Amino acid sequence: EVTMTVIIVGPILLALGVSYGLHITNRYAEETGTKDEKIRQSLASTGRAVFLSAVTTVIGFISLTFTPMKPIETVGIALSGGIIIVYFLTMAMVPNLTLLLDLRKPKHPPLPIFEKVVQIPIKKSKAVIAFFLILIFVSGFWGQENVEENIDLLGMAPEDEPSVKAMYKYSEDFNAGQVGMVLIKGDISGDSPMEEAEPVEKLMGISALEKDLNTIDQTNAVSVVFLMKSVGFGGNLSGTSLYNLTAPFPEDFRDALEPYLNRQYSEDVTFWEVLTAPRANGTENNNVERFLLNVFYSSLTDETRGLFISDDYKRNLLYVDMPFVPVAETSSAVDQVNDFTSRDYKGDIYAGELTGVAATAIAVNELIVSSQWSSLGFAIALTLMTLAIVFKDIRFSIWTTAPVIATVALQWLVMWQMDVSLSLVTVMIGSILVGVGVDFSIHIANRIRELGGGIEAIRTSTVSTGMSLFEAATVTTLGMVTAYQIPIPEIKPFITVIIILLWIAAASALILLPAIFVLLEELGIGSTGGASSMARKLGLGNVAERGDIDIVDAALIPDHGDAW
Repeated sequence: EVTMTVIIVGPILLALGVSYGLHITNRYAEETGTKDEKIRQSLASTGRAVFLSAVTTVIGFISLTFTPMKPIETVGIALSGGIIIVYFLTMAMVPNLTLLLDLRKPKHPPLPIFEKVVQIPIKKSKAVIAFFLILIFVSGFWGQENVEENIDLLGMAPEDEPSVKAMYKYSEDFNAGQVGMVLIKGDISGDSPMEEAEPVEKLMGISALEKDLNTIDQTNAVSVVFLMKSVGFGGNLSGTSLYNLTAPFPEDFRDALEPYLNRQYSEDVTFWEVLTAPRANGTENNNVERFLLNVFYSSLTDETRGLFISDDYKRNLLYVDMPFVPVAETSSAVDQVNDFTSRDYKGDIYAGELTGVAATAIAVNELIVSSQWSSLGFAIALTLMTLAIVFKDIRFSIWTTAPVIATVALQWLVMWQMDVSLSLVTVMIGSILVGVGVDFSIHIANRIRELGGGIEAIRTSTVSTGMSLFEAATVTTLGMVTAYQIPIPEIKPFITVIIILLWIAAASALILLPAIFVLLEELGIGSTGGASSMARKLGLGNVAERGDIDIVDAALIPDHGDAW
């Protein structure tokens, strides 16, 4: 299905597709030898990282399909299927085009900025980790609390559409737009069973409920009682009271009608006043009240009566209208409505909870919050499992995923500072970020593992891969920027937050990930294989750290493990 959120699929696939090809061509340009040797080495190394990136990206996107909301599920299916197609097309076309064009890239030393940046986590790994932990704490403690949960239904519509503009105007001028209904059970017909409460008593209960609901800020309640209060019963007719117009009726009936109609009115009187005024004096007549009700119902068209009352007169609708306001205000109003409907009213009427646009928005908002955590948890857990299987090391998969987990945790801080609310679109940020952001960490971690681990491998991998990641982040950003052309208000803040977090993910991979690996080396734990790892396995770790023996550098040979 084509939903309003599917529009963002194109820019995201465009951005990721370009970055996949970019990693392969950059690695090809770095290699030496014949064209065949260079492409083989590129695919054996970077191709593996691209495959992992595609798998983890699909995992991040497929987690969106577990939400109970169709628009988000559709985006998850479209993005997951799109990434699979992008990966196969990239692996089928990019190597061939690279060979045909014999891509050549001028060799130059890494930019000084990357060497300086890498020195920070290598020399101050503990400070870097502490800095990110402080940011995560601020994001989780204050950021999440200050991010507003808001389902802006009009914000999901194209803002330039005349009908959308008209709805904004209608909502503002008439305090309306989010129509809701309260179902009230109680027979209010003139023929209701005598053992039940009188229909007028039930109508008075509905009137009291309607009055209470109208005290809620920005809430308008309308029921069949509103019609009775709006319909004029008449007044003086050429100086003759309405009671005198009942002359054709039998005398006993005229006597019963007398308290209701034998009054001179200086102005029009409503049907509701005629129906209920005698009760204040204790002169009501149940038979007359039922007769007047039947007269009133007969005066309505079937369509008008059907708006408020069922055919058997046992169910009534009370309409509750609210303007389009933030979901927090809507939630407060809905709670107040449900509080009033749960109370006891005259006539023993039963009123259910509010349903309709506002109540649905609240329900969707609650689903959004719960589904965000479930989809995000699924994405991170499955990413960890996948990397653990590929790397054959659960610890290494945890270190590799740590930067993207940190980036996801910082989304609250970014959304708070950017004043972006949690909506039907922004709820997807976490899962999308897992898929997009883990790519950066995978390429660096894979390179460190290839070089066998150790401080020098961390330095070399980060510096050499840094430029490629910078280019990938740049083209991904440019691809995302195209989504700003979509004329839907809710899309723009979503893209802005994604772009900011994308660069935070890149920075985390270039700074936080090396800091984690360096700290592991300093603690003697080691992140992967290599010379230091072998020394520890042989019981020479402490000796090696003192420098009493020389350790020949090691490399990780695919499918063979560590080798001296």
